[in-house]
Amino acid sequence: MSITITVDLGPRLAEEGTSAHKAELEKLADAVRGFAPGAAAALVDWSGTEIARLRAWSVARSALMERIADLHARLEAESTGRGAFRLIA
Repeated sequence: MSITITVDLGPRLAEEGTSAHKAELEKLADAVRGFAPGAAAALVDWSGTEIARLRAWSVARSALMERIADLHARLEAESTGRGAFRLIA
């Protein structure tokens, strides 16, 4: 699955609300459902509260970005022929 992450989605969600961006949030929920199922469910729970969806967006985005960083580190390690590690603060 391919998903486009826009840098300005967070501020737009805060300003315009999650219901104005249903399609984007549903795509994000589909993308993270396998490794962040709770966040994915809360992200598209339209009977839930706005704050719950905003929090779920934050968790889902963080999980997705961590997944991307892990993939990048693994690909870099494979391409250089040596192990790589990520520092976690």
